Amino acid sequence: MRRMLICGIAAFCWARGLTAQPVPARDLWEFPLGAVLEPAALAAEPGAGLWNPAVSALRRGERIRLGVASLSTGAQQGADGQLLSASFRRASGTTLGLSVARSSVAGLVRTDSDPQSVGDISYASLLISATAARTLVPHVTAGLAIRWREGRADQEVNSAIAADMGVVVHDLPWQNARVALSSFLWRPGREIEDRPAFVAAIDARVVGDSASRELRLGMSQNNVNRGANERGPFVSGRLDRLEARASIVRTSAGAGSMTRIRSGIAVYYARYVVGLAREEGISGLGPVYQFTLSSILKE
Repeated sequence: MRRMLICGIAAFCWARGLTAQPVPARDLWEFPLGAVLEPAALAAEPGAGLWNPAVSALRRGERIRLGVASLSTGAQQGADGQLLSASFRRASGTTLGLSVARSSVAGLVRTDSDPQSVGDISYASLLISATAARTLVPHVTAGLAIRWREGRADQEVNSAIAADMGVVVHDLPWQNARVALSSFLWRPGREIEDRPAFVAAIDARVVGDSASRELRLGMSQNNVNRGANERGPFVSGRLDRLEARASIVRTSAGAGSMTRIRSGIAVYYARYVVGLAREEGISGLGPVYQFTLSSILKE
């Protein structure tokens, strides 16, 4: 863990030396890739720790976790995203991970002097993250992520390094409660032109006595890139192989606000978990759909 902290300090110093040029397509990372089924701060289903590196930590007896996630929207938005991740628990107890995520918008066309299209405009972003996570003391797991992000908007291409830290306080004596928080795409010294996001969540078991038979209630809070706030309650209930989840998300930006519903199911079979989720569309836009698949290999 000492090496994790040293690497984190080095990354923060490195980030300060980068140019102040903004990276295009930053807003694509406001789509909840891998986090429609769960609150971002607790989104462990794809196995990547994309939004909170601390959730990538594997438990004792677990060796390797592989995961994928795919997100798509209706034709009105034309956005889609993919995530591929792998995590490995070392004998020391530290989990190391690597993930590759991509998000893009299709259907943007270039015009000249009339409405006729003369080609497509590329609008996409690639995010590669290396993570490390470890349980520091009983009930407290911390994680660090070093990220390289490339953004492309037509002919403009730029990249940047970010460093994020997250923590999960878990398995607490009171109702098996959990508290999680993390930064996302934090570039120290560049917060004005490239504002980071911060995600947090808390939940507790209200019914049941094990992870395979329980009902949990909680609240999530996300401060996203452009100053908007997302918050709302969520609920999850699992009975053996089947788990259902739902949340109400209210987004506030300036004087305006909007509310939408996220819902989904997860199926546990052998060492696999398959998840399907949907976010309700707003303002005439179509819904967001997500698919996740993860697998844990045990020792």
